[in-house]
Amino acid sequence: MLLAEDLTPAPPKSDDAATPLARMLMRINRTDEFPSISKYIIEINNKLSTNLEWSNTSELSGIILNDYALTSKLLKLVNSSFYGYAAGKITTVTRAVIILGYEFVRLATISLTLFEHFKSKAHATDMKEEIIRSFWSGILARDIAMNTGLGINPEEAYVSAMLSRFGKLVMVRYLPDEFLKVMNWMKEYGGKESKAVKTVCGITYEELGMAVAQQWNFPPQICNGLKNLSKSDLQNRANPPSGLAALTSFVKELGQQVQSQGLKGYDEAIQNLLDRYQLVLKIEKKQLKELVQGSLDKVVRHAQAMNFSTANSSFINGLQGHVVPVGKTPIGIPDQLSIQPSDSYQLSDANGSKTQSQPISENNPADLIMDGVQEIAQAMMADHNINDIVMMSLEVVFRSLGFHRALMFIRDSFSQMMSVRFGYGQHSQPLIRLVKFKVEAAKDLFNLSVQVGKDLIVADAYDPKISHLIPRWFRSHIDSPAFIFLPIMVQKVTIGAIYADRENSGPPISDTEHRHLSMLRNQLALAIRYREGIK
Repeated sequence: MLLAEDLTPAPPKSDDAATPLARMLMRINRTDEFPSISKYIIEINNKLSTNLEWSNTSELSGIILNDYALTSKLLKLVNSSFYGYAAGKITTVTRAVIILGYEFVRLATISLTLFEHFKSKAHATDMKEEIIRSFWSGILARDIAMNTGLGINPEEAYVSAMLSRFGKLVMVRYLPDEFLKVMNWMKEYGGKESKAVKTVCGITYEELGMAVAQQWNFPPQICNGLKNLSKSDLQNRANPPSGLAALTSFVKELGQQVQSQGLKGYDEAIQNLLDRYQLVLKIEKKQLKELVQGSLDKVVRHAQAMNFSTANSSFINGLQGHVVPVGKTPIGIPDQLSIQPSDSYQLSDANGSKTQSQPISENNPADLIMDGVQEIAQAMMADHNINDIVMMSLEVVFRSLGFHRALMFIRDSFSQMMSVRFGYGQHSQPLIRLVKFKVEAAKDLFNLSVQVGKDLIVADAYDPKISHLIPRWFRSHIDSPAFIFLPIMVQKVTIGAIYADRENSGPPISDTEHRHLSMLRNQLALAIRYREGIK
């Protein structure tokens, strides 16, 4: 089991403590917010990537579901028009993993977490521009990977290219004094920013970004993709850079060209870049220009899905000057009189952002449960296995009513043991396959519920009137004061049960909530019968 202290970034070794990079990392790690974001990213990168069995969907969904705000934002993102093929159809994180893929959702979660973390402090112009450039870099790299047959994972390309600006983001966010010195040095002496940061700080943005990415246990292919590629690297036929590293570097250079030279020599710069990278990246100039043009609309729509305005961005406005045909109004320029309404995009601040997808219910438990019932019905008719459908059902129970923890018990027909197979919520993962009880004629509340097929709803497990009916296994492993236990019946036999609990005593659900959960449970039972061919 991973403990919190295991997720704390290791301090630099003593013999490295005098290096500029080590000193900066130590200062960053002492800030208030950096250790928290570090532990979260490390948990996703480290803990989940080691488990590639069927339970990875449950673990990944569980980590995301522990953060309500992240859950809502992720579902909004995957249902936004940016991912148009899934728009409005995904209401659970579990189904997002099933439909979009484990690695897709893992990387999307990481990128969303990083974006939200830096966005929260994006008041300064420098920070906002860096976020937008990182954002655009990731989107363009993803589109190139998807449309050019380079054999590069599109989501890895998105994260790698987004992190290509990571070192500067970290410095602006956590080392503002050093960043100010870099800007002042450039004002006084001129020259490139890369030279200024090396002179003032003794390191490069790339070195800082790579160090943090390695500290956070990003995969080696992504960390290596953050290196700057020299002319000799690109011409090395014996040991060429990976496609991911080449694409990351290519997109980064293209962004630098847009920022530094504006409209001057755009076509020529594009051709020069393609010529430099021709040995490692095969991209047609016409196709690249089309993808760059398409990236503008995607940046706006993707940003809107995450409540971030791209209006007044000098980078976006400069890019629009390259790709928008003469006579057309560039999207994103905040001139309300010159912009016509369009279904393909909308301009708004955080409070007014919209997408073309159907809204996902976030506050109404009944709506969430009914959305879940509908999604289970859709999954039942699609090619989803029963484990997927069971996990979707459990997630709906957990999210809809804000339970402390939700567990799914499954009965083994041979041993007659009822054991926890899936779990969401606090400390649920250690209970999987550990918590179990034998179905028998025992005088406890759980066996009574299984035998008669009736729902068990306990408001106070410590009430002397019923405490003797609470079994020892429950006291040892769970011991919650208020909980529900809803048997799942197929052909009048209990084959499993939905369990959910609260941290305080009192009625765990209302009568109305009970009715809605019964509908969800019945839909799950129907799906099981359908999958098993039971009439």
